[in-house]
Amino acid sequence: MRNAQKMLMAAAILLLPMVTNAQTENPRGIYKMITLTGRGGEINAPWDQYKICTDSVTLMASFNKNQFHVSRNDKKVFNYTGSEPQDENDKSTRVYDSNADHFTEKWWSKYENHIYFPKDDWCIEKYEANKYSDVARPVFDILTSVPAINAKNPILGTWKVIGWMDELKDAKKQLKTLQDAYEDSKYKGQYFVITSTNIAPLQIYGKACNGILQPTEILSKNAIINNGKTVSIKWLTKDIIAMEVKIDYRTDWQIMERVTESQSLMSYIASLNVQK
Repeated sequence: MRNAQKMLMAAAILLLPMVTNAQTENPRGIYKMITLTGRGGEINAPWDQYKICTDSVTLMASFNKNQFHVSRNDKKVFNYTGSEPQDENDKSTRVYDSNADHFTEKWWSKYENHIYFPKDDWCIEKYEANKYSDVARPVFDILTSVPAINAKNPILGTWKVIGWMDELKDAKKQLKTLQDAYEDSKYKGQYFVITSTNIAPLQIYGKACNGILQPTEILSKNAIINNGKTVSIKWLTKDIIAMEVKIDYRTDWQIMERVTESQSLMSYIASLNVQK
């Protein structure tokens, strides 16, 4: 019996470093803010906010109803630092209690008269992985999926706006002009992602991204219902479509080309934010 107890104690001791080390990993993945500790003590997260942690950059995504924004608010990669500053003058952000499931961020706040953040004190945010709001989940599915062609329903996918036309007469002849001018055009960075249940117009500007999630019904490859209205789709080639846009009394056409790159939009946004 005594030998058995010794063996159990030895096994328990061997396990202790594994448990400790499991909380010192670099957070990697998508994490949702769960609680915020600021001027009023610990409260449930007042915003629908997420951190996207990678080896090269940390991005923040925030949601307000059906609108979303992705940007690089944090200027450093989130690697484990431990909870305590190096000295009393160290106000650098701390990342701790971290692994694939959760992490804690502690940052020095200088905000004045903020409803949640203290002035000249630490603010603590706790994050957990694999938790999403009803709006955030489909958006992250859109942003992290690699563009692909659906043979049965070709309207599904990621599309980039390459220009507009007021009518489609001789549209095919104008396509090359739009394609050649795309890189320097004002349309660069405008995308539409169409799924079986949603459409997400989004704009990547500079190093940030703004977008809207809109419920959509796919009627066929030639028509969708968006915001309660039927929108016609004209196919100019197998990878270029014209989407009907009614403005007052007239009808214009938004010209979009299928995106076939092998990286997701989230990877693309992250690449823009990596410091060279």
